[in-house]
Amino acid sequence: MEPRRAFACLGLLVPLGIAIFGATLSQGDGGPAGTPAASVRGNDDVFLRQVRAAIVASQPFRVDFVQQVFIDGGLELQESGVIVFAHRERIKWEYLDPESKIFILEKDRYRFYDRENNQLLRGRVGESGEQLIWELLLAERPGAAVRWDAGTRAIFLSFQGQEGAQEVKVSVGADFLPQRVEQAAENEVTTVYLFRNYRRRVPLAPGEFDLDLPADVEIIEDQQP
Repeated sequence: MEPRRAFACLGLLVPLGIAIFGATLSQGDGGPAGTPAASVRGNDDVFLRQVRAAIVASQPFRVDFVQQVFIDGGLELQESGVIVFAHRERIKWEYLDPESKIFILEKDRYRFYDRENNQLLRGRVGESGEQLIWELLLAERPGAAVRWDAGTRAIFLSFQGQEGAQEVKVSVGADFLPQRVEQAAENEVTTVYLFRNYRRRVPLAPGEFDLDLPADVEIIEDQQP
């Protein structure tokens, strides 16, 4: 597999992972479905604070995931594995099926190892593309297109990404932890993430975020445009 294509299979994994699990959602971030952010007052954001509190109380955690990519309504790709979430700036997505791949994000640096092709892609998360998605959830970023529906336990994001307009729906469970994320793009590509079996407050081994790479690994430096 061509290295850039291999990395593209992650879709918007990096930003979405942080948006889902690392969001800093507090009063003033957004309002109930259809409500402008500026109109938030009082306890309108209780639901968002409950989601954030559940995530913070659970970390570090492990959770099983399934990632599905649909094109024109048809399932084109399905992968599964485990996420290790230490905190919002230290996350590992380990793909186990059908191929072994590991994506590690530490602050703004990432490493993506494709075991089948013995390739390591590494670089910095871009300031205008990937970063934008999780910044949409940050309180200090004004004008974030965030709304929610506490009744159905759903958070909605709208933003302009590298592939055009994007709509993201994050559904959380009764424990306020994310269970399902659906991301729809203008190009008729929809990516769905399913999260199951949270293991909360788990101990992390000292080498949890290390990569044991073969001596002959091909290293590819990702140069941001």
